[in-house]
Amino acid sequence: MTTTRLDGSCLPSYRTLSTLALSEPEDHVRELAEWVEHASVVSGVPGAQNRWDTGYKWLRLAQGLRTVTFDMSYDDGGMCSAGLDFDAVWTEMMEEWQQHQVRLGYLRAALGGFVRLLHPDTTEPGLAVEAAEQRLHHHGDAWLVHARAVADHLRTDASDRVPGSCTPVAAAVTQAIALHEMAVRGHAAIPEPDSDADGKVFPTGYAEVCAFKEASTVLMLGIQLLMAAAVQEDRVAVFDDKYLLDGMWIPDSLGGSRWVDEEMPYGEYLAVLHLQPGEPPEL
Repeated sequence: MTTTRLDGSCLPSYRTLSTLALSEPEDHVRELAEWVEHASVVSGVPGAQNRWDTGYKWLRLAQGLRTVTFDMSYDDGGMCSAGLDFDAVWTEMMEEWQQHQVRLGYLRAALGGFVRLLHPDTTEPGLAVEAAEQRLHHHGDAWLVHARAVADHLRTDASDRVPGSCTPVAAAVTQAIALHEMAVRGHAAIPEPDSDADGKVFPTGYAEVCAFKEASTVLMLGIQLLMAAAVQEDRVAVFDDKYLLDGMWIPDSLGGSRWVDEEMPYGEYLAVLHLQPGEPPEL
């Protein structure tokens, strides 16, 4: 009996590009948390900065998440080798599946905190992100790179789909929260490995893993849109410059990309922090 790992179960095209590829959630959240650390809410409301700091701490929890450990072995002392291999594959599946679910929960808490702070008139994150999207679109600001593609991908992988709209990230944010709610309430199906006639155990649940992974990215893109609109309204201030330690490909006005290996304002970095740095151009 042999086993096959779940590695590479979710590789949409926007994560595999040579330039301007989307970062993995664990890298994306690190850059987003750093951005929030270098920004501050501009408000005369008492306790506003404390609420901002709480949102930042939820992002730090999501950033600090590395692994979730499971042991699905039955351990009855008489398990056959086929059963042992089945449990080993199931263990790996659950570790990846639950890691994305836990991160999604932390990001949902962070998004909810920033919504309550920046949009106290609504308790619906989707509505707050929709307002931010519409404002940015009205002022001619470009959508975050790959935002629409990520939103469409999530709606493809999730079983309960939210209809598309002119504000795709907002629709996807609502979908991501619904996805997390299904798991919290015990309505999500728990994937199990599969065995074939040749005695090999294969992981399943690729769609479930991918949906939670892309849902985390959607919530982070939603936070970025909220912040971009708030910066534009002078409700959030950013300080200092971002030093691109390893350099980075940045979208240019012609639809291509340019290599930047110096400092850039944090306000501008907000629009690209979700992208992989990539390899520098050949000299």
